Amino acid sequence: MAAKFFPESSQSFMATGITFADALSGSTIASKASGPVLLTRPNNTPDPIHSYLISRQPEKITIFGGTASVNENVIYKPGNWKVEKKSSFIQGYADKPSYQPGDKVDLYISSEYGYGAEIYRMGYYEGKGAELKKSFGYLPAYNQSNKKRNAANSDANWVKNVYFSIPEDWESGMYLIKLVDSRLNASYIPIVVNAKENNGIGIVIATNTYQAYNNWGGKSFYGYNSTNNEPAIRLSYHRPYQEGNGSGQFFKYEYNLIRWLEKKGYSLNYYSNVDIASGKLDTDNPKLLIISGHDEYWTKETRDSIEKLTKSSMNLANFSANVGYWQVRLEDDAETIVSYKAKADQDPYQKILPGKVTTQFRSDPVNRPENQLFGSMYRGIPDKTYPMVITNSSHWIYQGTGLKDGDEIAGVIGGEIDRYDGEIPQVELISSSPVNLYGKKSVADVVWWEKPYGTKVFSVGTFYWNWFLDPYGHEAVASFNRNIELITENALEELLK
Repeated sequence: MAAKFFPESSQSFMATGITFADALSGSTIASKASGPVLLTRPNNTPDPIHSYLISRQPEKITIFGGTASVNENVIYKPGNWKVEKKSSFIQGYADKPSYQPGDKVDLYISSEYGYGAEIYRMGYYEGKGAELKKSFGYLPAYNQSNKKRNAANSDANWVKNVYFSIPEDWESGMYLIKLVDSRLNASYIPIVVNAKENNGIGIVIATNTYQAYNNWGGKSFYGYNSTNNEPAIRLSYHRPYQEGNGSGQFFKYEYNLIRWLEKKGYSLNYYSNVDIASGKLDTDNPKLLIISGHDEYWTKETRDSIEKLTKSSMNLANFSANVGYWQVRLEDDAETIVSYKAKADQDPYQKILPGKVTTQFRSDPVNRPENQLFGSMYRGIPDKTYPMVITNSSHWIYQGTGLKDGDEIAGVIGGEIDRYDGEIPQVELISSSPVNLYGKKSVADVVWWEKPYGTKVFSVGTFYWNWFLDPYGHEAVASFNRNIELITENALEELLK
């Protein structure tokens, strides 16, 4: 009745369905406000009521009788993109990591209770962090959690049970589909929307690395979080993410940079790793490609594409470390990632096509070290967080900062680090910060490189840089730093010339 008679209502009223007094006395108020009275249990919202709230997105919800009659914690407040109650009771994944406007998105969702979904585009949005683009419900409970996984690649083998089409007017971006059941359990399904046309700046979402660390179903490419300490060789994109409430590694590093870039007005075209491996970058040929986070796992096709473009017209901004370190392959129509890693000698491509063996890019038989792209490359994991030490303050990149050689910016260097060892000529050290790597003294380097082809590279060589542009989610260890912002702005201005 609420859906039929109040299709445009911006206000809803809640009352206990156990006794009639609150609903009866409040009905006059609801009538004057042209809003429905929705009946609920005091400590449990029925599935259809919960789904109605998600699909209608009322701006205001009033509880008759107050919290003595209905516990407000069981009423879903629509329009909040954050997951506040993560649970394995509701999970899902999309059929692909990325799409374009007009594409159909198939979703595979498992839920023990009725649920709804909200789709948010992530960004700054005046500090709100996201914008609601679409919502839908009612979706009945459909539990797929006990289905037998594919032992070869950890594919969840779920049935697709929801779909929608991406509107033509949706802009490129990182979108999170928030699933919320009637018990307020929630999780995300991440998708990238890639624009049909190039707009000058591309930004990478590291979906291969998300899956490499994802141990849903018991397996990742790492022994430490895999069953029997035995890493997988094949991993499917068709499974939920364990990290980030289902968002993968998005909130670790990428979201911070995206919030800052969009706050500053940069217009971005978003690419998943699969987009780049399939040749989308070659078609678009952006002026600048931004690596926004921990983008460790690349295919040969990805390396070929980026290397070719940076030898002609495309500049690079690497806002992380340990990028393009492991070579992987995409198989099964890009639904499966293959990585032998420490077992690279068992990779059948050793005999078929040595250049596609899934080992480190710098190692035999691939022999394509990362510093050929970035000037510096991955060297290790420091024993703690270190300050960034200014060592070349006369460089134009420090314009406006007032920084001097020896000045420090606390907390910037950590996680993993890159270093420049002089192998590549013409690379300029912007900062060289002392660290300890595995009991030995070393340095973490920020570099600028004007390549002989006329293209340029800026690489920060640390995981934590982005937190000092926008510290969302990392406020305990980082805060906004105007000097980091100025360095970043100066670098981007030069890269976009």
